[in-house]
Amino acid sequence: MIDERIFKAYDIRGTYPDQINGEAAYEIGKAFASYVGDAIVVGRDMRESSAEIFENFVRAINEMGVDVVDLGLCTTPMLNFVVAHKNFKGGAMITASHNPANYNGIKLIGEKAVQLNKERGISQIKELVFKNGLKSAENKGAISTEDILGEYLNYICSKIGEVKPLKLVVDCGNGVAGISASPAFERLGFDVEKMYFEPDGTFPNHQPNPAEDKNLKDCENKVLEVGADLGIVFDGDGDRAFFVDKQGRTHNPGFLLAAIADQELKGKEGQKVYYDLRFSKGVVETIEKAGGIAVKTKVGNPFFKEQLIMGGGLMAAEYSGHFMYGEHYGLDDGLFSALKVISWMSKTGQTFSEFLAPYEAGRFVTGEINFEVEDPQKSIERLEDEFKDGKIDHLDGVTIEYDDWWVNLRASNTEPVVRLNIEANSEQLLNEKKEAIIKIVKG
Repeated sequence: MIDERIFKAYDIRGTYPDQINGEAAYEIGKAFASYVGDAIVVGRDMRESSAEIFENFVRAINEMGVDVVDLGLCTTPMLNFVVAHKNFKGGAMITASHNPANYNGIKLIGEKAVQLNKERGISQIKELVFKNGLKSAENKGAISTEDILGEYLNYICSKIGEVKPLKLVVDCGNGVAGISASPAFERLGFDVEKMYFEPDGTFPNHQPNPAEDKNLKDCENKVLEVGADLGIVFDGDGDRAFFVDKQGRTHNPGFLLAAIADQELKGKEGQKVYYDLRFSKGVVETIEKAGGIAVKTKVGNPFFKEQLIMGGGLMAAEYSGHFMYGEHYGLDDGLFSALKVISWMSKTGQTFSEFLAPYEAGRFVTGEINFEVEDPQKSIERLEDEFKDGKIDHLDGVTIEYDDWWVNLRASNTEPVVRLNIEANSEQLLNEKKEAIIKIVKG
């Protein structure tokens, strides 16, 4: 019996082997093959359960008469690159991204490397799985292998140009990011202090989630120890990167979007830049001042990617470290994001902190704060009722704006948790609003 809980908002994911396993992978493979109806590219990460899930998933696709192109061990961006660059109609990455070792999952990819989500694809595939009426084809599909690393590296390096030979500390968290990062940084002549490059699905050093501060500490300390120009921390499947400056500090991704968009929009005025609703108002002001069209987007990286791919634009960025560029098929790619940061450091001659400083100045933000509550929706309603005279937006949870401060509160999709973000025009006002709002949220 397949556990319905593995069908998430924008991927399939759960604990192994009780929720996701070979049996579930087989049924999902049949459904996905039926949904796509054409050759499917499949890659996998280094988790100990990935081989079993891959084997059953691919076997099911072949039994439905559909061919599989096996990329082997790879990053999610490499898989997405193949789908977009070679015009495949479907792809699948066996990964649970940044989740702990006992998790696994499948990211399902459609045409142009748009990631399927609940509104587009996953609900239909779930229906096919539980319909249980899919019959195998008379003529089985075939499986072939392809080594895409060289072509992928040639493509992304061609977009970057000349860069200065910086000293880097790079933490791959024992995920798969090192597969592409190691040869890329070697090709570009960087002096790299490698941390946890060996793929190991047990994650013996720390969880591969750079959005949590504790997982950045090793890189921050090493940057200070060796005097590096920049630290880079990738997530488990390589589609995200966080950055550490020479002083061992990690910065809010919103200000990085502002800094890069300000440069990238020169000569490209009028292009769209998609931003996370949790970002500072200063990000919007920078984009618009530089001649861009700022598009507010709800939380969830597939929504950013889909808007950029289907609606066109310059770039997009989400709070959890997903950066996407129109020139790179709109893909969220941690390595390409890192090379872009290094490229702008080289072009401007600035350190990472100097590059961001003008955009951070005078901005006071809490960052995201999470609370366990009995009823997330009631917490949101209480907040909205308390501040009903503000400008209210329901794009994702509730956002309430005033001239000198704003707040967003939204519910988690998977647990009884609300996530809070506040910005104010002064530190004193920020602290006052934070204290008052936390009381309201907790009831």
